Amino acid sequence: MRRNVLPIVALALALVLTAGAGGAAAPMIGARAAAQPAPQPVTLPCATNVSAQVLGNAAPGSAAEQSLVLVRIIFGPGGSIGAHTHPGTLVASVESGTLGFTLTEDAAAGGMGTMSVMRAAPAGTPAAAEPLLPGQEAELAPGDWFVETGMIHTARSLGEEPAAVLLSGLIETGQPLTQCAAGTPTP
Repeated sequence: MRRNVLPIVALALALVLTAGAGGAAAPMIGARAAAQPAPQPVTLPCATNVSAQVLGNAAPGSAAEQSLVLVRIIFGPGGSIGAHTHPGTLVASVESGTLGFTLTEDAAAGGMGTMSVMRAAPAGTPAAAEPLLPGQEAELAPGDWFVETGMIHTARSLGEEPAAVLLSGLIETGQPLTQCAAGTPTP
Protein backbone atom coordinates (compact mmCIF):
# COMPACT_ATOMS: atom_id res chain seq x y z
CA MET A 1 0.00 0.00 0.00
CA ARG A 2 2.87 2.34 0.74
CA ARG A 3 4.13 1.85 -2.82
CA ASN A 4 0.82 3.24 -4.21
CA VAL A 5 0.76 6.39 -2.00
CA LEU A 6 3.97 7.97 -3.38
CA PRO A 7 2.86 7.95 -7.05
CA ILE A 8 -0.57 9.28 -6.06
CA VAL A 9 0.98 12.17 -4.03
CA ALA A 10 3.34 12.99 -6.92
CA LEU A 11 0.43 13.02 -9.39
CA ALA A 12 -1.69 15.22 -7.08
CA LEU A 13 1.22 17.66 -6.62
CA ALA A 14 1.76 17.85 -10.39
CA LEU A 15 -1.96 18.55 -10.96
CA VAL A 16 -2.02 21.30 -8.31
CA LEU A 17 1.08 22.99 -9.75
CA THR A 18 -0.29 22.80 -13.29
CA ALA A 19 -3.69 24.19 -12.25
CA GLY A 20 -2.02 26.97 -10.27
CA ALA A 21 0.01 27.97 -13.29
CA GLY A 22 -3.06 28.09 -15.47
CA GLY A 23 -2.61 24.64 -16.99
CA ALA A 24 -1.91 24.41 -20.69
CA ALA A 25 -3.31 27.93 -21.25
CA ALA A 26 -0.70 29.64 -19.05
CA PRO A 27 1.58 32.10 -20.88
CA MET A 28 5.17 31.14 -21.41
CA ILE A 29 7.64 32.64 -18.98
CA GLY A 30 9.41 35.55 -20.66
CA ALA A 31 6.65 36.06 -23.27
CA ARG A 32 6.28 39.71 -24.31
CA ALA A 33 3.51 41.86 -25.69
CA ALA A 34 4.03 43.27 -29.17
CA ALA A 35 6.53 46.13 -29.17
CA GLN A 36 5.19 49.65 -29.65
CA PRO A 37 6.43 51.52 -32.72
CA ALA A 38 9.38 53.82 -32.13
CA PRO A 39 8.68 57.56 -31.87
CA GLN A 40 9.25 59.40 -35.16
CA PRO A 41 10.45 63.02 -35.44
CA VAL A 42 7.74 65.58 -36.18
CA THR A 43 8.92 67.38 -39.33
CA LEU A 44 6.59 70.38 -39.32
CA PRO A 45 8.17 73.82 -39.85
CA CYS A 46 6.57 75.01 -36.57
CA ALA A 47 8.02 72.09 -34.51
CA THR A 48 11.40 71.74 -32.81
CA ASN A 49 12.66 68.65 -30.92
CA VAL A 50 9.27 66.88 -30.96
CA SER A 51 8.48 63.27 -31.86
CA ALA A 52 5.26 61.30 -32.25
CA GLN A 53 4.47 57.67 -31.51
CA VAL A 54 1.28 56.30 -33.08
CA LEU A 55 -0.15 53.84 -30.57
CA GLY A 56 -3.35 53.04 -32.45
CA ASN A 57 -5.79 54.21 -35.08
CA ALA A 58 -9.04 53.02 -36.60
CA ALA A 59 -11.88 54.05 -38.89
CA PRO A 60 -14.98 53.67 -36.72
CA GLY A 61 -18.15 52.93 -38.67
CA SER A 62 -20.16 55.26 -36.45
CA ALA A 63 -18.01 58.30 -37.32
CA ALA A 64 -18.07 58.72 -41.10
CA GLU A 65 -15.05 60.46 -42.64
CA GLN A 66 -13.22 60.50 -39.31
CA SER A 67 -10.34 58.48 -37.91
CA LEU A 68 -9.91 57.52 -34.26
CA VAL A 69 -6.31 58.07 -33.10
CA LEU A 70 -4.16 57.41 -30.06
CA VAL A 71 -0.77 59.12 -30.23
CA ARG A 72 1.99 59.92 -27.76
CA ILE A 73 3.70 63.27 -28.46
CA ILE A 74 7.12 63.65 -26.86
CA PHE A 75 8.54 67.13 -26.41
CA GLY A 76 12.29 66.84 -25.81
CA PRO A 77 13.99 69.36 -23.51
CA GLY A 78 13.35 72.73 -25.15
CA GLY A 79 10.96 71.07 -27.62
CA SER A 80 7.99 73.01 -28.89
CA ILE A 81 5.27 73.29 -31.51
CA GLY A 82 4.45 76.88 -32.48
CA ALA A 83 0.95 78.02 -33.33
CA HIS A 84 -0.92 74.99 -34.68
CA THR A 85 -4.26 73.23 -34.77
CA HIS A 86 -5.73 69.74 -35.12
CA PRO A 87 -8.52 68.77 -37.57
CA GLY A 88 -10.98 67.30 -35.11
CA THR A 89 -11.60 66.79 -31.42
CA LEU A 90 -8.81 65.49 -29.19
CA VAL A 91 -8.43 64.73 -25.51
CA ALA A 92 -4.86 65.54 -24.45
CA SER A 93 -3.45 64.18 -21.18
CA VAL A 94 0.00 64.97 -19.82
CA GLU A 95 1.70 61.64 -19.14
CA SER A 96 5.06 62.88 -17.83
CA GLY A 97 7.15 66.04 -17.55
CA THR A 98 5.74 69.56 -17.58
CA LEU A 99 3.98 71.07 -20.59
CA GLY A 100 3.48 74.75 -21.30
CA PHE A 101 0.21 75.26 -23.22
CA THR A 102 -1.00 78.58 -24.63
CA LEU A 103 -4.31 79.17 -26.35
CA THR A 104 -3.51 81.79 -29.00
CA GLU A 105 -7.05 82.75 -30.02
CA ASP A 106 -10.23 83.39 -28.11
CA ALA A 107 -12.08 80.11 -28.51
CA ALA A 108 -15.43 81.73 -27.67
CA ALA A 109 -14.93 84.43 -30.34
CA GLY A 110 -14.14 81.72 -32.90
CA GLY A 111 -17.46 80.01 -32.14
CA MET A 112 -15.73 77.04 -30.48
CA GLY A 113 -16.83 77.66 -26.91
CA THR A 114 -14.52 77.98 -23.95
CA MET A 115 -11.51 75.80 -23.22
CA SER A 116 -10.52 74.53 -19.79
CA VAL A 117 -7.77 72.42 -18.28
CA MET A 118 -8.86 69.69 -15.92
CA ARG A 119 -6.31 69.53 -13.11
CA ALA A 120 -5.29 66.16 -11.68
CA ALA A 121 -6.85 65.53 -8.29
CA PRO A 122 -6.27 63.01 -5.49
CA ALA A 123 -8.19 59.74 -5.83
CA GLY A 124 -11.87 60.13 -5.10
CA THR A 125 -11.81 63.91 -5.64
CA PRO A 126 -13.34 65.41 -8.78
CA ALA A 127 -10.90 67.07 -11.18
CA ALA A 128 -10.88 70.87 -10.95
CA ALA A 129 -11.62 72.82 -14.15
CA GLU A 130 -9.44 75.84 -14.85
CA PRO A 131 -10.44 78.13 -17.74
CA LEU A 132 -7.73 78.85 -20.30
CA LEU A 133 -7.33 82.49 -21.26
CA PRO A 134 -5.91 83.41 -24.67
CA GLY A 135 -2.27 84.48 -24.52
CA GLN A 136 -1.62 83.10 -21.02
CA GLU A 137 0.57 79.99 -20.75
CA ALA A 138 -0.80 77.25 -18.52
CA GLU A 139 1.71 74.92 -16.86
CA LEU A 140 0.39 71.36 -17.06
CA ALA A 141 1.64 68.47 -14.91
CA PRO A 142 1.11 64.70 -15.20
CA GLY A 143 -2.58 63.86 -14.93
CA ASP A 144 -3.75 67.27 -16.18
CA TRP A 145 -5.87 67.09 -19.34
CA PHE A 146 -7.99 69.14 -21.73
CA VAL A 147 -10.25 68.77 -24.76
CA GLU A 148 -9.11 70.56 -27.91
CA THR A 149 -11.57 71.23 -30.75
CA GLY A 150 -9.58 72.96 -33.48
CA MET A 151 -8.38 75.98 -31.48
CA ILE A 152 -5.02 77.49 -32.44
CA HIS A 153 -2.51 76.96 -29.65
CA THR A 154 1.18 76.41 -28.83
CA ALA A 155 2.81 73.75 -26.67
CA ARG A 156 6.30 73.35 -25.26
CA SER A 157 8.30 71.33 -22.79
CA LEU A 158 9.11 73.18 -19.57
CA GLY A 159 12.14 72.14 -17.57
CA GLU A 160 15.01 69.76 -18.24
CA GLU A 161 12.97 66.57 -18.72
CA PRO A 162 10.95 65.58 -21.80
CA ALA A 163 7.20 66.09 -21.62
CA ALA A 164 5.00 63.28 -22.96
CA VAL A 165 1.37 63.92 -23.90
CA LEU A 166 -1.21 61.31 -24.91
CA LEU A 167 -3.66 62.45 -27.60
CA SER A 168 -6.83 60.52 -28.35
CA GLY A 169 -9.78 61.52 -30.45
CA LEU A 170 -11.42 61.82 -33.82
CA ILE A 171 -9.77 63.69 -36.68
CA GLU A 172 -10.80 64.23 -40.30
CA THR A 173 -9.72 61.21 -42.34
CA GLY A 174 -6.84 61.99 -44.67
CA GLN A 175 -5.72 65.07 -42.73
CA PRO A 176 -2.46 65.29 -40.78
CA LEU A 177 -2.87 65.17 -37.00
CA THR A 178 -1.16 68.55 -36.58
CA GLN A 179 -1.13 71.55 -38.92
CA CYS A 180 0.93 74.70 -38.43
CA ALA A 181 -1.27 77.80 -38.35
CA ALA A 182 -0.99 80.06 -41.38
CA GLY A 183 1.82 82.56 -40.98
CA THR A 184 3.39 80.72 -38.04
CA PRO A 185 7.07 81.63 -37.82
CA THR A 186 9.46 78.71 -37.56
CA PRO A 187 11.23 78.39 -34.19
